[in-house]
Amino acid sequence: MKIIAVGLAVAIGLTTLSSCSGEVGSEARIAKLRKLVEQEKYEAAIEEVNRLIPSRPTDSAVLFLGAKAYLAAGQADTAVSYAKKLTALYPEHLEGYRLLRTAADKIRDYDAEIWAVSQLAYKEGNRPKYYPELAELNFRRGQYGLSMATCREILKNDPENPQALFLLANNMASVGLIDSAILIMEDLDRKNPEQVEIISNLASYMATKRDYAQEAIHFQRLTSLFPDYVPGWFGLGHMRLSLGDTTGAVTAYRQVYSRDSSFLGIDSILHTLERSPIH
Repeated sequence: MKIIAVGLAVAIGLTTLSSCSGEVGSEARIAKLRKLVEQEKYEAAIEEVNRLIPSRPTDSAVLFLGAKAYLAAGQADTAVSYAKKLTALYPEHLEGYRLLRTAADKIRDYDAEIWAVSQLAYKEGNRPKYYPELAELNFRRGQYGLSMATCREILKNDPENPQALFLLANNMASVGLIDSAILIMEDLDRKNPEQVEIISNLASYMATKRDYAQEAIHFQRLTSLFPDYVPGWFGLGHMRLSLGDTTGAVTAYRQVYSRDSSFLGIDSILHTLERSPIH
């Protein structure tokens, strides 16, 4: 019996020692992982993450450092997965939300991005700080009503905010309130002359309204002020074509082709209009 008891004690001791040794080994690996990330050796860091995950699948440091390494290595989709798991398990991990926001933006996962931003706003107790970002993200998600409401919240305290007004106009145009969008954008144009985004949007709004005279004015301004802005020439070509001016359309489209021959199938458009190869 004594021999058995001694043998059992030795076995328990060896198991405990093995467990402690494994824990120490994991901590050493996490320290190594942190150093690799700090040194920007991301491929080596990812290898270390893959060794750690089976034994430490919910460790906050492994998940956070893994997300950072994958993001820096250009694997944003995997970074998003790690950051999502991190913030789900550790809802107070603010840096995790910031990392998720950045990674989600890379792959245009706007749902994940807006969730991260919303959590940051809530955790920090400062929602107005994030209004511009929330408005932009809701616009990208096609949630135009939410985006407009957030723009109006910004404008309550800053009624001349050009970014909020610009986004509000784009939201209005997206839901068919084209006249209201034009009024806002024209006012922005007066106060911020010669801005490519404003003139381009005005031209697009006029195209939607089929106000060809005003559309022509804005596209002519756009191509005169910003001759290397390819969408301006492309829009001018479309406008000329809508009016039956094939020669004018070809002239504008050739300006597109000379700057970017792969832009939206411009070579095919020209071939169709000219019925001959481009030289």
